[in-house]
Amino acid sequence: MRDFAYLFKDSAASWLDGRGDARFQRYERFYRASRAAAPSLAEFDLETSNEQYATICRRTRSRVVEALDSKAFKHLALSLTLLWGGSSLLPVVGHSEPVATGAVLLGAFMILRAKRWRGRSRRA
Repeated sequence: MRDFAYLFKDSAASWLDGRGDARFQRYERFYRASRAAAPSLAEFDLETSNEQYATICRRTRSRVVEALDSKAFKHLALSLTLLWGGSSLLPVVGHSEPVATGAVLLGAFMILRAKRWRGRSRRA
């Protein structure tokens, strides 16, 4: 039976060949630097080197992942989703029930204004 694992991007064979993403090149650079830092080839410990690499990979995250995991991005995504949903829903509901929609919007704006007013009075 033939092994076709090398055809898939995330397979171990593909990763070892250096295809797919940049994980192999990153590991290879680390491995070569660790090996060069060892006083002699006999003193180089591959297992320790791999454990150090795993620790470094766990600690470092890409900038994209850090940005997506930030509190500001989460608040922005939630706000934009609610804004989009509200702007899509408001005309439909406002067309069928204009008085009820106006009353709900007026109540929401009054509640937001009262919260802001209370927040300012607590700070002062």
